[in-house]
Amino acid sequence: MNFLNFSLKRQPFREVKKLKEKGVLPDSKLFFHTASSFAKQALYYLYSGGKYILNNTYETKRNYFDQFLFLHVLKGKMEVHYKNREFIGEENTFIFIDCHEPHLYKTLEDTEYNWIHFRGNATKNYFDRIFEKKGCVFSLKNNWQIPNFLNQIISMMEDEEVDEHETSILIHQILYELEKISNQADHSLEETVKQAIAYIEEHYSEKIDLQDLASHVNLSPFHFSRVFKKQTNFTPHQYLINYRVNQAKRLLFHSNLSINEIAFQCGFNSVSHFTTTFKSQTNFSPKQYRDYMFRKKG
Repeated sequence: MNFLNFSLKRQPFREVKKLKEKGVLPDSKLFFHTASSFAKQALYYLYSGGKYILNNTYETKRNYFDQFLFLHVLKGKMEVHYKNREFIGEENTFIFIDCHEPHLYKTLEDTEYNWIHFRGNATKNYFDRIFEKKGCVFSLKNNWQIPNFLNQIISMMEDEEVDEHETSILIHQILYELEKISNQADHSLEETVKQAIAYIEEHYSEKIDLQDLASHVNLSPFHFSRVFKKQTNFTPHQYLINYRVNQAKRLLFHSNLSINEIAFQCGFNSVSHFTTTFKSQTNFSPKQYRDYMFRKKG
């Protein structure tokens, strides 16, 4: 047998039947892999993987871990905290995390999932590209390929028969499918912007920032800003200010509220800010606008 082929196809694994992690139940399985030098240089390669059965007390929290994570939620519900955002992973969702950044994931109820930790030279580029568009949690409602590819990898680990070339191809296929899912999200951008606008219309009187809007539609702030501007020709902040000013116009014309009351009711943090913003938009101060509109009304 060729030594290179042997080293790439068969590596020793250790299955730990009794796991001591809090929340991990006895029937869970954990596998390890030691990658060849060639795999580390040229392929996507494995470190560990498993099949976990968990109760609602399981939690993993790290500031840094020099690997990437694929996780397929088979049943149950999980919460993921990553880059100051919160995601929910329910049954048949897929989680992709760059563990080099601080992260936390935990079960919210009894949960089962399959997972692998891996590395590869292009993984960081893939992750950043996908996360910008879609975050780190993906519905697999219309995708059977990703669970199939992950199951093939875990089955090789469980059988202690890992072909590192095939494993690398399967990981790359998962990345490709995640890229397709993130691109499909672009087709629903109009609906995404509508959701953000509805949020603005409902909460304009409150303090709203870019992070609030982006989190509401499950996009990164950078990607959300780009999408919003493309669809509306306004930045999210410009749209919010315009909406607040239009609401202020309505109240100046239709109500007896004081200018001070209108300013705070429309989400401005001070009367001076309201006055400056209103005048820049209309060329009138709020009082001048009210007087002008009432003259026209009379």
